[in-house]
Amino acid sequence: MGDVISFDDAAGIIRDDRPAHIDEYSFVLLVIVFNDITALRDSEPDKARAAQLRKTATKLNAVLARFEPDGAA
Repeated sequence: MGDVISFDDAAGIIRDDRPAHIDEYSFVLLVIVFNDITALRDSEPDKARAAQLRKTATKLNAVLARFEPDGAA
C-alpha cells in the first residue's frame, strides 16, 4: 500500500514548477469532455448532482485554462 497516491489531498502532490504542456489532440478531447459535463450539469434536475457536476466542470476548466494559447479569449 505504500505506493498508492492519495488524491484526497491533491495539494500535497501538486507541483507547478514546470510549464504546462499538452498535445493538440488531448486538448481537444478535454474540451469535448468539458462541453459534455457542462451540458449534463445544465440538464441535471437533481440539485445535489448538478452541484457536484459544477465542481467537476470548474476543476476541468482550470486544467483547460493552463493550456490555452497566450492571447486566447
